[in-house]
Amino acid sequence: MNSGHSGLTRWGLSQVQIPEHATVLDIGCGGGRTLEHLASLASLGKVVGIDYSEESVAVARKRNHKLIASGRVEVLHGAVSSMPFPDESFDSITAVETYYFWPDIAADLAEVRRVMKPNGQLVIIAGMYLGSKFDKRNKKLIRAGGMRCFSEQEFEHTLQAAGFPNVAVTVEPRKGWICVVSGLGPDDDAAESAQHNTA
Repeated sequence: MNSGHSGLTRWGLSQVQIPEHATVLDIGCGGGRTLEHLASLASLGKVVGIDYSEESVAVARKRNHKLIASGRVEVLHGAVSSMPFPDESFDSITAVETYYFWPDIAADLAEVRRVMKPNGQLVIIAGMYLGSKFDKRNKKLIRAGGMRCFSEQEFEHTLQAAGFPNVAVTVEPRKGWICVVSGLGPDDDAAESAQHNTA
């Protein structure tokens, strides 16, 4: 998360509960600001960040060097398509402004499922979605950047097809932000199936 994403990230993470003992993975951790925020929420747990960019990994490690030295944060070079973790490793998995660029959304979500605990939650936070008042701008960005961008309904359908039956969608319509929280099973408290909220 760079400084331009800080407001979005704070808003998105305010929509979910990260238990203080949680083990958390941030996919596409960038420069490491989100890791700091997550470490403050999972204050008795551990936060792991991965990023495809070696440069970003270096920046994130420098920014979080004290948390890394204490064993509370770890930053690794890696990609969502093949993550270097055992099955069922994480209570919460976050992706802030990154799903746009995942190479194969279905396969990548399967990899997320693999490393997520059965009662875990996936939190996707994005600064744009289709169907907002910013559609004209967003569609230009999508075309220019070769990105994907989902509507609320597309998030639901895509995640449910990937094996995440519980999907809760919250939007901030004034800013065009979206937060999608997905759980794996009917007993999961992280999300209620097909729930829609406006923050």
